Amino acid sequence: MRREITKNILIRLFRIFIKIRDLNYPGLDRLTEEISFELGSVSKRTIKRDIATLKYDFDLPIEYDRVKNGYFLAEKCDFPFPALSGGEIITMLIATNMLHQFQGTPLEKSIYTLEDKLEALLSDKISINPKELEMALSVNISLIKLKTDVSDIFDKIFNAIREKRSVLIKYHTLSSDEIRERKVDPYHIYNFQGVWYFCGYCHLRKEIRDFALDRIISISLLNEKFTIREDFNIKDYLSGAFRIYKGDTVKVRIWFDSYQARWIKERIWHGSQTVEELDKGEIILTLEGNVEEIKRWVMSYGSHCKVLEPESLKKEIEEEIKRLGELYSIRDSK
Repeated sequence: MRREITKNILIRLFRIFIKIRDLNYPGLDRLTEEISFELGSVSKRTIKRDIATLKYDFDLPIEYDRVKNGYFLAEKCDFPFPALSGGEIITMLIATNMLHQFQGTPLEKSIYTLEDKLEALLSDKISINPKELEMALSVNISLIKLKTDVSDIFDKIFNAIREKRSVLIKYHTLSSDEIRERKVDPYHIYNFQGVWYFCGYCHLRKEIRDFALDRIISISLLNEKFTIREDFNIKDYLSGAFRIYKGDTVKVRIWFDSYQARWIKERIWHGSQTVEELDKGEIILTLEGNVEEIKRWVMSYGSHCKVLEPESLKKEIEEEIKRLGELYSIRDSK
């Protein structure tokens, strides 16, 4: 009986196909490790079943080499994606439109290549082409534009991640204004508001840390292999932050007046949030996140909100308001 293919299964099947195509005879253990790292924990049994689906249901020429103990493609082929609906095609074109916000980054060349391929692939399937779509719709994301070209750093980090090789970096830490040499096992590259970061195990701090690529002074790949920590999951790691900062996580309760509450309650600010609606349209937002990051966010709303808990954060904001008063020469009218 043919297996029912859901969206998540299709994504996993595609990633397995790419791994078998691009890697050098990956075995079941490596495929399970790679896919679990990218998409979340998955068992060897599931990966084995997925390979069978690719071979027998998708008719892909996947074979197993018993000498090299790994899978390979017996002949060159493409992944047989199912036919896309009009709405799905439009979504893909919108995605390429959004990617233009990343011009000037290491992805710029790939953006134009992807756009050309989509236009060639979809030109006979929809009545609106990418040029017409650009006139009809745009998705704007305000990104920070970096002064530093991080293309070379990006490539080296990305290769280190693929090859699971440790790196030695000279890194400028802004909080201490110090440049230190660090040995890091890089796990993942990600972009936050236009700034590229990578996270990995820092041998100096003995924990997972984030590093901004534009603050890396120099980098060298070491001939030292590493293994990703078993308790590390990239989705959990990234979703745990309120914005970008990790660690020092606390539960915070924030009161918003009726004016600001209208905007606050229509957004999901964090996966941990709950909203308690009060009389007169006021709300109490409860969520978890880094203290410093939440403090900055709360203060951006001025007098429209107030931290209720924890007491330590309330005091920090009070001190910050006093310093602002001194900075602007505000005197107590009493």
